[in-house]
Amino acid sequence: MTSETDLFTRLGGTRAMASLVGEAPSTVQSWKSAGRIPAHKQQGVITRVREAGHSITASDVVWPMGAPVAEQVAA
Repeated sequence: MTSETDLFTRLGGTRAMASLVGEAPSTVQSWKSAGRIPAHKQQGVITRVREAGHSITASDVVWPMGAPVAEQVAA
């Protein structure tokens, strides 16, 4: 389930995020559907999104749909 604070929504949707990170919209949509951004793409996503002026953390990219409850309790 997508929360209002998921990374995709925060960045304006899959098309807007795709434009920010230099990927095809279908690629970003597949990330959203899977609920994860592939590990080999994560650093590039962080870099490009920050360069565009957005605030983003590694946690945002590792858990783009929001951290699991166990992760939230531990933090």
